[in-house]
Amino acid sequence: MDGKNNGSFWPSYVDIMTTLFAIMLVLFTVSFSRFKIKEKQLQALVDEYENIITVYSTVGAIDSTDYFGYNEQYLKHLFTVDVEYQQKEYKIDKLRLDLIDKDAADRKRDSIVNAGRIIQNTIMEIEKANVVSNNIKFLVVIEGQASKVGFDVDDWRNNYTLSYLRAKFLNEFWIDNEIDLAAIPKCELIVSGSGEGGVPRIMPDTATLRRVYTDYKEYWQKWMIEESKNQRFLIHIVPVIGNIDVTKEKIDAIKK
Repeated sequence: MDGKNNGSFWPSYVDIMTTLFAIMLVLFTVSFSRFKIKEKQLQALVDEYENIITVYSTVGAIDSTDYFGYNEQYLKHLFTVDVEYQQKEYKIDKLRLDLIDKDAADRKRDSIVNAGRIIQNTIMEIEKANVVSNNIKFLVVIEGQASKVGFDVDDWRNNYTLSYLRAKFLNEFWIDNEIDLAAIPKCELIVSGSGEGGVPRIMPDTATLRRVYTDYKEYWQKWMIEESKNQRFLIHIVPVIGNIDVTKEKIDAIKK
């Protein structure tokens, strides 16, 4: 290149570099803005996820006590203390132990009270700490069960009603001991009866019983002993995850 063109080359080069710098600046600004939006979106998901983890870890802590355990087969957190009612009875002062050892029956009732207090205190502590969002709660189900021992007098006197009454009077027993789960905003309480159904359920091994006890009367007595263990209640603790809001509307709101 001769000296005549040097003057026009450098201004053009400066213009090109300035333009490229402006383009890069615009691209950086747009990218940074989009990254910040994406960061807010991801943080919203993280917050929801942490709420879920908090709920499940809290229920897991309940399992470390002497009263609850996780049943992997049925995916439920269950009351692990064996409670068996007298046949056709549903009030908490009519446990089978009351016929055998009144002191042992009283200790069993103390365990039932302690279990209720653990549930109540755990949920109330979470509520006071306000560590989970409003759409995450605990579902506590008191499920009464009945054995398959025949009891079907009419529409009101049958195993379904009997199982419900066992759950109902357990809840009243808790209320009498200042445990009112239904009064806790973050707890939904369901009192129900599953009659001769529901899970988990103790199933007598009829094949083994028939093989071991060939006499029908003896077989029937052993079957009754096993089946009568279903004259009880179950307490289920289920984390309830509501609407995890990661919808387009929420994302659009974050963008604004």
